[in-house]
Amino acid sequence: MHYPGAIDPCRLVGANTQAQLAPGTVDIPADSVKAAEVKVVPDDRATEGNEVTTCRRLYARDLGGGKPNLQDYRLLTIAVVRFTQSDADEAAAKASQLMTDALGDHSGVRLVTGVGDEAGFSEQWAAVRTGNVVLGVAIADGGTEAALIPPATLDSVQAAVTDMTGTLQKDFQG
Repeated sequence: MHYPGAIDPCRLVGANTQAQLAPGTVDIPADSVKAAEVKVVPDDRATEGNEVTTCRRLYARDLGGGKPNLQDYRLLTIAVVRFTQSDADEAAAKASQLMTDALGDHSGVRLVTGVGDEAGFSEQWAAVRTGNVVLGVAIADGGTEAALIPPATLDSVQAAVTDMTGTLQKDFQG
């Protein structure tokens, strides 16, 4: 698999992502709250020869009837690193190296198959490589009572990232 063009990570977020990763919340504009910057491993490891795009989605705790509590929020950060070498094998090898480095940075990661070429998940973090692309997702909670937002489970994180990877393969593959 090879992805020749730019990838908009916001287009990878599917309809059930909120239910999987931020249950009991309302989707709000990303600039509604001054949220802390969340680093996503692939974004941290960006180097020359690749293109990094990021998407931030913000979800506030639902007070009922879709009324958001802007004091309690969950920030979902998606980063896509696309290696731009013209040689598809070389680009895939560089993406694989980034993926290996990313997994090495996270203890307690569950490795899974059937998502991309390589994939690792923990409860609040995920990374998947498919061809010359590494897709990373980080989830961070903030606010005074953010603990009231039910945490995303490992299975929920995997399901959401599997959906994102499917969209990536369907919509962006060359």
